[in-house]
Amino acid sequence: MNLILDDVRTELDAWCQSYVIAFAAYDAEAIAAHWTFPALTTQKGQSFAFKSAEHFASNTGRLLDFYKKRRVHKAVRHVIDLLPMSDDAVSMTVEDEMRDPEDQLIVSWRAAYVMQRVNGRWKAAAAIADGEVAAWAEIGTPLGG
Repeated sequence: MNLILDDVRTELDAWCQSYVIAFAAYDAEAIAAHWTFPALTTQKGQSFAFKSAEHFASNTGRLLDFYKKRRVHKAVRHVIDLLPMSDDAVSMTVEDEMRDPEDQLIVSWRAAYVMQRVNGRWKAAAAIADGEVAAWAEIGTPLGG
């Protein structure tokens, strides 16, 4: 990996840690602040466009309610891979874990993001949530269905 990509990985690791702190706080607005809008997510072959931070936070609030019911106490995220797309855009693959109050693993999955540097800060522009949906379904707790 070259020095520039090493710097990007460090920056995106920090973005990921900030993101999971917002999840642990169940703060939908703080989660939305990690995105640029309009934003796109996909799951189960469907795409969902979010026009604004408020629209995204409303949807994220429902996701956080789902997590609360499943006793998710903490999220853990690690950057697995980066693929440069341009000077200010990368594709990022992450490994996510959801943990209970006893720090036991509930579920884990891989997800992919398109990240853009906007005004000097990394923001998610799109995410592929198929792994998240499949992981929850595999343990008998369907997400979004």
